[in-house]
Amino acid sequence: MAFNCALSMPAFNGVDTDEVAAKLDKLTKAELERLMEDSDGIKNLATSSYQVQRSVADKESNMRENRRLAESNLALEPKFLDKKQELTEVYSQLKEAKDQYQRLKSQIDALGASYAPTTILALMQAANAESEEKSEDLANQFVNKNIDVDTFLKQFIPLRKLCNERRFKSEKLAERLSTGRPVSSKPALSVPSSQTGSFRSSSPVNVSRSLYPTVQSRPESSPCGGGADLGFRM
Repeated sequence: MAFNCALSMPAFNGVDTDEVAAKLDKLTKAELERLMEDSDGIKNLATSSYQVQRSVADKESNMRENRRLAESNLALEPKFLDKKQELTEVYSQLKEAKDQYQRLKSQIDALGASYAPTTILALMQAANAESEEKSEDLANQFVNKNIDVDTFLKQFIPLRKLCNERRFKSEKLAERLSTGRPVSSKPALSVPSSQTGSFRSSSPVNVSRSLYPTVQSRPESSPCGGGADLGFRM
């Protein structure tokens, strides 16, 4: 007597129970009783279904594909190691370049602070004060007759020219800073012709005639009188 099963059973653990029920429906009561005591028979019944066989086939196919991918990855390992080494070297070069950039940036920042317009102005004013002091000391030596006229003119005229140039440049730079005008890192400041016109002659004697006529007209005058006529402006 066959076991009739009219109910459609759902799938269990990936096995279509309708297919299993169809096989069990063909068994007799005695065969079903023997199957209940036969674990291998139950296992064979389950594994013989289409779903199980398909799952096993898919599993084997996936294993073969995984093996193929693993072998392909192993074949790429030398190239991967080369690229890894190349990346390490490039990273090291990048780090060195970054360190060098930081060093150069620090140097540039330090130079920028040293050559700031306000710093340059202070240095120019200090240099101008120094040259003014030297010219005043030279004038005092001449007044006190510690040096002769030729020596005085040879040293004093270039020194006064330098004083005028430094004064003009410092005043020009101070004017730019006070008005907020941009200042070039290399300002091309020139001395006006009105301040340098007296020094254009290459002959100290000709210059002395235009600046200090009393020195040439009265070489034997007293130091006090000569000093009063010279009219030094420091």
